[in-house]
Amino acid sequence: MSLLKESAEWLKEQGSDQWSDVLQGEDKHGLATAVSKGEVFFFYSSMNQLVGMAAAWKTPTEWDKLLWKDFGFDQKAYYLHRVIIRPAYRGKSYGKELLNELKRKFSGEVSDLRLDCLASNEKLMQFYQENEFINVGSSNDWNGNEFELFSYEI
Repeated sequence: MSLLKESAEWLKEQGSDQWSDVLQGEDKHGLATAVSKGEVFFFYSSMNQLVGMAAAWKTPTEWDKLLWKDFGFDQKAYYLHRVIIRPAYRGKSYGKELLNELKRKFSGEVSDLRLDCLASNEKLMQFYQENEFINVGSSNDWNGNEFELFSYEI
């Protein structure tokens, strides 16, 4: 949770209110429970320092059901959330390495990896596209905020 809070604070410093729920003490994705179920994957540097993490769910969350409703729910898709690289490690290719590790881990096990991001976050959208995720469309959340949806077919 401290890794999540660290990233939420960094986002706030960048002028984004994304993940502001974390700063209010909320865990809307249930990460603490997901860790105990083995659904959160931690990523370490070669020096064994915690660099980042990502959650991967086979069962779509209510959030996923909302955003992906027009695109169907493949029984073999995994939904990635809270893909995080600690601020101190950003810009050093760790994000690419983390995504590649997830691709390798789930190769042969799932059909595709799915994730989303705010449509206003052009830098993140470009990052996902540079890492072979295809922008399959957009969708709105309950508040009307637009999100871009990305998929990587394995």
